[in-house]
Amino acid sequence: MRFRDKQDRQSGQSRMFLVAFLAISLLLGLIGGVLGALFFAKPGSQGEQGTQGLQGPQGPQGIQGAQGELGVAGAQGAQGTQGIPGVNGINSILQVIQNRNDTAQTTSSYTSMQWFNMSVFDRSMNLSVTLRQNSRIFVQFSSYSSMEAPGSLWLRILVDNNSSSMSIVSVGPPSAGAFRLSSHIEFLTNSLSSGQHRIEVQFLRESGSPIILDRTLTFMEIIS
Repeated sequence: MRFRDKQDRQSGQSRMFLVAFLAISLLLGLIGGVLGALFFAKPGSQGEQGTQGLQGPQGPQGIQGAQGELGVAGAQGAQGTQGIPGVNGINSILQVIQNRNDTAQTTSSYTSMQWFNMSVFDRSMNLSVTLRQNSRIFVQFSSYSSMEAPGSLWLRILVDNNSSSMSIVSVGPPSAGAFRLSSHIEFLTNSLSSGQHRIEVQFLRESGSPIILDRTLTFMEIIS
């Protein structure tokens, strides 16, 4: 009987030992698996990048920013030239017309000792102007001429067929070769009636074959 009790106690101890052994083995296996996963597991390769998505709609416009400070005023500009005096002034200029031509025109084909309007070959050398009552006309004519000796050319201005003083350019012997000569005429009328008035420049070939070069006709309407 005592022998049997002893065997039962040994058998129970063996079972307890076996259970403890199995529990420890299981625990060690779990710990080993976790450690193995930490030390030996490798991450997989990265996958391909996905396609870019569609651009979203534009957001609403932001509010306008605050207005900047007013800048410093710039320097004052230069004073302009004085204008033409008003119509109530003394000797006021109401209108100005100026015509210029730099073409060369020979006079050899025109009859000598006879006056011709320069407008027969240059229409800019005559004017038709409209005046106010009691205005006056001031006209200037300047020109260059070329001629050889002997040669002579007369010039004058007509306003409504009234002649100005005349200008003459001439070259005589013993001069030789071509000469370039200048001339200038001015004409100021008395007070005229209102309406249209005619201005002409005339030339007269006295001798030789003068050539008329650069020429300028200037008209002013003046009122006192």
